[in-house]
Amino acid sequence: MKFKVVAVVLAAMMMCAGCADTGGSEKNAPTSAKQSAVSTVSMPDPVPVPEGGWTDETLKDVIYINGKNLDLPCTVDDLGDGFEIEPDKEADKELEDKGSASYNLDYYGYNVGYIIKMEKDTISSIYFESGTFQFSSDVREDYPYVPFSINGVTIGMPFSEAKEIIGEEYIDEEDKISLRTEHFWIVIRSCDDKIKSIQVYKKLKESNQGE
Repeated sequence: MKFKVVAVVLAAMMMCAGCADTGGSEKNAPTSAKQSAVSTVSMPDPVPVPEGGWTDETLKDVIYINGKNLDLPCTVDDLGDGFEIEPDKEADKELEDKGSASYNLDYYGYNVGYIIKMEKDTISSIYFESGTFQFSSDVREDYPYVPFSINGVTIGMPFSEAKEIIGEEYIDEEDKISLRTEHFWIVIRSCDDKIKSIQVYKKLKESNQGE
């Protein structure tokens, strides 16, 4: 009889352990599913640098996020699945008082940079930063793959490739690409020959943003 009781207790413990494992798997499933979804996002191949250099129109046509073309200004919905803007009361107050404010940008729960709003639901600029801070040489180990590219240039790409894709004439410094058109200003920085940050500013016609 005593052995039967022990057997029943052991069986119950094993069932509980099985339940705990199942719960853990279910908890981790969304993350795995998200990563799989991200890895299947296709980005267009780069095009040759336009004859005469980049313009607003040709540059706009090669900015992609989540597999679709992105123009600025835009809304958070235009960024696609996974992107969220962190609530920030101080930034809300600054937006109301000054007409622009920056907000942290998350991608599936990871902070990947920030955006600048010019109005309540209008994003005028996007900044992806994989470093611990803007001019740091330390790259965050937990920085996820973000489906964002400018003519195929993405975070983590070799800087030597980015120079060929964007054009050697836009090399502002040894580790920096600076591309300006009438309304766009794009800054791409590298660290150890890897793209560390990508900033896309859009000057709205009625403002001085980006100047």
